Amino acid sequence: MLEKLKLVFNKLLRPFIPGTYEYLLRNKEHILMNYTNKPRAKDVIIAMTTYGPRISFFEYAILSILNGTLLPEKMNIYVPQGFKKLLVQSNSFLKSVYDNGIVELIEMEVDYYCHSKYYYVFQAYSQEKDIVLCDDDVVYYKDWLSHLVHSAAEYPAFNVFAYKAVIVTTDNGAIRTYDDWIHCSKTDLGEHTQLYTEAVGGVFYRRGLFKTTVLDKELFLALVPKADDVWLWFCTWINQGKVKFVLTKNNQKLQYIIPNSQEVALWKENTFGKRNDGYVLACRSYFRDTYQMDIIDFL
Repeated sequence: MLEKLKLVFNKLLRPFIPGTYEYLLRNKEHILMNYTNKPRAKDVIIAMTTYGPRISFFEYAILSILNGTLLPEKMNIYVPQGFKKLLVQSNSFLKSVYDNGIVELIEMEVDYYCHSKYYYVFQAYSQEKDIVLCDDDVVYYKDWLSHLVHSAAEYPAFNVFAYKAVIVTTDNGAIRTYDDWIHCSKTDLGEHTQLYTEAVGGVFYRRGLFKTTVLDKELFLALVPKADDVWLWFCTWINQGKVKFVLTKNNQKLQYIIPNSQEVALWKENTFGKRNDGYVLACRSYFRDTYQMDIIDFL
């Protein structure tokens, strides 16, 4: 009975709930006709990466951003060589949007996989622009960007703003496993400044934060080849960044998963496969040995 009710809900109601994949399907043409008239955040760039297996759904993440109340100055989508040709063959519904001044598809010289999300945009813009990183497998609610930008203006002492933030817990001089970390919620405002952030919710990085280490590709490929969130957490800390947890406006649901998008999902291996725990240990050892500083003393 419960499953039948869920099916009825998804079929009849979700197309009318802003922020859902079904809502985007129903309003696709309207969104594409009206996004160019929306206000844009000066000096704010959104960046994400995607690749071939996600070609059938990543455009809905972009569409949800175009459906927002505030758009970025521009959005850079970093893709592997040959991706544009694949997109033409797939009959992209966003073909009129790309390279029009807001959304740009950029085929990378070298694909650093999950690290491509930030590597090229930080390399080009991190000192002059604010950067917002997000993922390609979810749809974002309409006010997500405007609220991030507002939070950055409201809290100038912080460098990083995230909807999905985690308090890293410790025990007798050791960092506990990811399963024991505490996810910030409506009741936990995340006042810790060394919060761990997850880009799936969208993370705002204030310009000028990163002065060292973050673009060391040999290092991140050696230490955390499949964990950009872990790398950015340590690099934020070593660059003396402070993280602010952001609540969604009016307690709205932050994001909805795009159907069938989780068949190829890195987070499953990193979280359920416990791979992130090893990455955290490797980074802790490296930064402690290199800088004679231990992140655990700041948690």
